[in-house]
Amino acid sequence: MFLRKLSPLVVVLLAALLGAGTASAATRAYNEADAEFTRMMIPHHYQAIVMSELAPDRAADPELKSLADRIRTEQSLEIQMMRGWQGRNGLPVTDPETAYQEVLDNPDMLERMGMATREEMDRLATLSGAEFDRMFLDLMIPHHDGAVAMLRDVILNGSDQELNQMSQDMMSTQKAQLAIMHDMREAV
Repeated sequence: MFLRKLSPLVVVLLAALLGAGTASAATRAYNEADAEFTRMMIPHHYQAIVMSELAPDRAADPELKSLADRIRTEQSLEIQMMRGWQGRNGLPVTDPETAYQEVLDNPDMLERMGMATREEMDRLATLSGAEFDRMFLDLMIPHHDGAVAMLRDVILNGSDQELNQMSQDMMSTQKAQLAIMHDMREAV
């Protein structure tokens, strides 16, 4: 009864404010660059988590252990955020581990994204001490460089404002961590 007395414009505004309905293809805020970014950044982040989970038992440098813990925590949260974004936009939600295994089988994609190969990951898992620290940094620096390139692309070519803000935040974090890792690598 109450809604019958409201103008159609007020009903539409209330529905929008309350989040009623779903975005149609005509009104969606994202484009293919946004969707592709999340599909690819999720397995990219997953590899950084896998690498970082090796550090507590293998790294010699306490600062590297701390950085690896930050990378693991932040990128785990960012994966959750990107998967949530996919779900809210009616896109298939990427399974991080499955997508990561698929990317590992594509050498060209690994190279484009700055990711470590399966062999490099296997080798990293056998190292400890200063040797682990060096290889971790030698793999994580190009890994972060690859992420920065992917982030730059979605910031420039994507259309979704929520994902754009998320990407800008990730870019700031990745660049700050790159500076730290370059300093660490010079010291190792």
